[in-house]
Parts: sequence; C-alpha cells; structure tokens
Amino acid sequence: MFKSGFIRSKVAGARGWSAIALTILSLTACGERAAPLIEIDGPTMGTYYSVKIARPPAGLTTEGLKPGLEAVLDQVIAEISTYDETSELSRLNRNPSTDWIPVSPNLYAVIAEGQRIAALTDGAFDITIGPLVNLWGFGPESRPETVPSAEQIQAARERVGWQKLELRASPPAVRKARADLYIDLSALGEGEGADRLAVWLDGQGVTDYMIAVAGAIRAKGLNAKGQPWAIAIEEPRPDRRAVHRIIPVSDRALSTSGDYRNFFEQDGKRYSHEIDPATGAPVDRNLGSVTVVGDSGRVVDGLATALMVLGDQRGPALAEAQGLAAYFIVREGDGLRGFGTPGFQSEVEGDERGE
Repeated sequence: MFKSGFIRSKVAGARGWSAIALTILSLTACGERAAPLIEIDGPTMGTYYSVKIARPPAGLTTEGLKPGLEAVLDQVIAEISTYDETSELSRLNRNPSTDWIPVSPNLYAVIAEGQRIAALTDGAFDITIGPLVNLWGFGPESRPETVPSAEQIQAARERVGWQKLELRASPPAVRKARADLYIDLSALGEGEGADRLAVWLDGQGVTDYMIAVAGAIRAKGLNAKGQPWAIAIEEPRPDRRAVHRIIPVSDRALSTSGDYRNFFEQDGKRYSHEIDPATGAPVDRNLGSVTVVGDSGRVVDGLATALMVLGDQRGPALAEAQGLAAYFIVREGDGLRGFGTPGFQSEVEGDERGE
C-alpha cells in the first residue's frame, strides 16, 4: 500500500526527484505585477521539498528561512524514517518487547492517524505492511533479483496486520502483538513533513505560501499574483510527463498517489510500489492515480494511498460515503478518464468557476 519507503536521510534510489505527482504552477494574468516571492527547495526524505512564499514579512530571507525549514524536515526524519537506523521509528521496529513501548507525542500522532485510516478502509491501508514493502524491494532493503515466491509473500503477510498494533494515548505508547512487527509510515510522511513546515511558517508570520514535499502539498493564502496557488495534476503515464488538469488551491492540503513513477518490470510485467495487504502483492488495476484535498497533509497523504489500493470501484465508493474531495484518473485502453467525487466537485470545481 505504500509510497515506497519514502523517508530517507539521503536522496537516492527508487523515488528520487521524479517521485512528484503534482507540478506546481502559477495562475497569472499577463501584464499583472507580481508581489515579492521567495522560493526555497532542496533534497529531503529521499525526494525533495519546495517552498514558495508570496509577500514575505519584512526581514525574512531565503538565507534566514532555509536552515529553519530543513531543521523541521530533519526532525521528521529523526522521528518516522525507516531509512535512518537511528530514528525513533527504527528503534521501535527493532524493539523486541511485546509490552507497552513509550513513544514521543509526534510519532504517536502519525501512528494513530495510520490506524484510523486502517479502520476506515478495513485494512486496505496498513502501517504494519513494512515486511511486504521490504520483500518487494520498495523499502530500505535492496530490491530482489526475482519476484518473491508465494511462500515468501505468505511468510511476510503473517507479520502484517494493523490489528496487531495497540495504542495508548496517555502517556503515548504502542504495544506490538508480535515482536517482529515492522511499522512503515511512508504513506503519511510526506504529508507530515508538509504539515510541520506549514506550522513553522505560520510561526514566522508568513500568510501566503505553497509547500510541496514530493506529492504532498500545503497551500495558504494567495500566490504572487494575488490568485489561488495552481496545482497541476499529472497524467499517470510512466513514459512521459504531462499535465492532466490544473486546480486552484488555497488554505488546503492536497496529495496524489499513483502507480506510475516508482515500479520495476520483470518478464514484461510492471510491479508498482502500491502494495495491497489483502494479497501481499502490488496492486494491478486500471486506477492510475488518486488526488485528495482536505485540511491536513498527513490525512490526505494517507487517504490518497488508501484509495489507490481500493481501486477504481471501491475507492470512489468509500470516498463518496465519507464525503472526501477526491479525484480519480482511470486508464481506459490507451486513454485516461478523470472524475471527481461530489466533495471534489463542490470544493475544487466551484473554486475554478469563481464561486
């Protein structure tokens, strides 16, 4: 189910800089004068981050902001990375105890959100899927030379199950039903990073910004032209980069999950990083990507992955039942068909018409 082990301490490997599923644009009108704009970007978490600030408060500069932004992202890595062996999550995964294990409030909050989405999706989203992510070569371990056998998949599946993880809110702690339970928070991490950057920028008095941590977006206020930030949803095609549609976003979070950037091929078959806990194998469906809009980067990040795993029938049904603003792109022969839930049509398409 995961967006392949995204949280790394170095830029390398499968996701890299090409992992972004959303292109950041500017909705501008010719001849308009733009307000001051600060642009900052760099590598993080095995991918990249980008921050654009319109009308920055007096005294804020790129040089002054960048160390603070990257310190926030480094803290996220230190808490929830599976690629950093010294992170709090890595230490939790290595801990052999099946008793209560204290965790920090930040790590607890991310795990708790993962468990909430797991319950909502009846386990289609599962943060304990780490053994399967690693088995298929989308985690910190190297990619296998051959597709895993049915026996290997079954052995990994025995270690997977969101109900094998118990939470205690006060004081924050988790308890593993199996000592070898392995938690992977990659499907929430990009959104968590975007949320933390948003909180930090708010604290600096910034009122107009767009944050991207790979495909997870947080946008507040207006761009340099005084218009909503424009986000281009990419076509889910592995062979080229093309824009499917552009949507205006302001004071919202947005995330896209897809199967077209991180995958490997063997014997003519493509294996995506999106793994279905029910089968233990990468999803093999017509659904190319899902974009979710909401209040929290962490939440929409996880929901986009969950809806991808559910597919083009169960995904839209769940999204509509839950009132989610979600947009699906489905492959139909050589073409693509995009459609939004009523929540998406109300929130996003209404903004496009200026309502």
